Amino acid sequence: MSFVDSYYMQRINDLINGMSLLEQEISNTSEIIKEEYSKASSAMMETQNYFLNGIQAGQPSKSYLLTGKGIEVLGEEVISIDIFIDNVLNFANYPKKKIEVLKDLAMHLQKINQMIVESTTAT
Repeated sequence: MSFVDSYYMQRINDLINGMSLLEQEISNTSEIIKEEYSKASSAMMETQNYFLNGIQAGQPSKSYLLTGKGIEVLGEEVISIDIFIDNVLNFANYPKKKIEVLKDLAMHLQKINQMIVESTTAT
């Protein structure tokens, strides 16, 4: 193998290793998001819910509500938060999209936590 060939093979191997690290970071972050959503769901009052606007777990698009019970879809059974987030990330199907979904979930989580804090200080 020539120097040029081995140089490109090394670069490709570096890309593969970098992709593996990125996928692990996505996985670690998704676990943290799952925990935080579970905490937020548990902290919600029975009458509270939060519409997860723009979050899609498959085709066709559905409306998902975070409640004290988990993720609810009108006319369907409650979905556990872990399964829902796994489905959302699987639907995203490539790293850049998964990172965008995690960012959207984090932004919603900020609003959910703000809603919970405001409701507890209002009572």
